[in-house]
Amino acid sequence: MPSTLITCPTCNKSGKIEILEEKMREATKGLLAINIASNIICEHSFIVYIDRNLTIRDYFVADFHIDIPKIESIERIKETNISSKDILDVDLIKLNLHALALSIILKSIFLKKKIILLLDQDFLYKHIYSFFKYITKDAFEINILLITSDEYKNTKKQYKDAIVLEQNKIVQNPKKVINLRNLDVEKNIVNQFLIEPELGYSYIFLKNQIYKAYELSKAIYEFAKNQDNKKEINIFKIAHFLEELYGIKIDLVYLEFLINIVSNYFGIEIPSASESFLGGL
Repeated sequence: MPSTLITCPTCNKSGKIEILEEKMREATKGLLAINIASNIICEHSFIVYIDRNLTIRDYFVADFHIDIPKIESIERIKETNISSKDILDVDLIKLNLHALALSIILKSIFLKKKIILLLDQDFLYKHIYSFFKYITKDAFEINILLITSDEYKNTKKQYKDAIVLEQNKIVQNPKKVINLRNLDVEKNIVNQFLIEPELGYSYIFLKNQIYKAYELSKAIYEFAKNQDNKKEINIFKIAHFLEELYGIKIDLVYLEFLINIVSNYFGIEIPSASESFLGGL
């Protein structure tokens, strides 16, 4: 069984890992995503992408850990049995969709933006469509189109307002709405989804995280909409509202993430943490 030396991109500790040859054959683009859980090489978890020559081509790291609140009333796992078809979908996603691309797609969904994914492996289309339909069900509307690179070159004028991705690269980013430095929550969610070895559980985990983001941002939207003086709404009042409603304290980064959804998806502007602080002076 072949092995390769992996270096943690965070702390630079190294260790050898063995790779199943059949896993290399399953990766259609010739790159294999390997999930390195914490305590395998070091205390950090990350994803490494290697080619058929066992050369490291890329890393994916959630920049820092974010405490995403657990809310039992929202995170009820309704699907106790995941069909073999759905398992196939998620397995193919983990093998063939780059972690950064998945993070950007989630951000685009939260911003209510059309997504064009350039992919030449058309046999994956139905699985990717099915995957995103499942994880956004009863939550966010999604507008995603999969086409080949050649198709896009011939028709790109039709998609001038869309976020366009090819592998892990942004081909088109209208008004620069996607900021790669502002993907902390999405990257944390995607990282946990990808490193979870149980495919069915990872599928439900991702669906629950998306549904939770929808329900919490919708609750903020309803709260803001019903305020007589919308100028007095700030992040501190929203934090108090969610604490009263769900009995939780929410990490400031995650709260900013929710407010961004409210502003872009639901269309109500709410001051950021810094703006709220300055407004209270």
